[in-house]
Amino acid sequence: MAQPPRRGGPYPRLRVPFDVKAAQGLAVLELVVAGASIRTAATQTGLSPTTAWRRVHWLRDWLLPGLYGVTARRLPPQRGTALCPRGRPYIEELDGPGGPLYRGGI
Repeated sequence: MAQPPRRGGPYPRLRVPFDVKAAQGLAVLELVVAGASIRTAATQTGLSPTTAWRRVHWLRDWLLPGLYGVTARRLPPQRGTALCPRGRPYIEELDGPGGPLYRGGI
């Protein structure tokens, strides 16, 4: 029996464009800040709860260096994926040597 084609992964044609990802994250974040749950925000934006959770955290991680006055050099990996399986992703500008959140190798 043939398996269906894989979705996601490193194939650029299957990746969500940056502007769409940012718009979805911003829409979910606005609803969550207004008091909605992730599940409610996901329903209102037409996303699954998992995707809504990932989008809002990706947007927050992307904006985090700006809160510390540091310019981000790259986009953070999306939480809940193989590149960032748990917790906040490592952001070199913040967590690396000389960064405002550097803990000296702890």
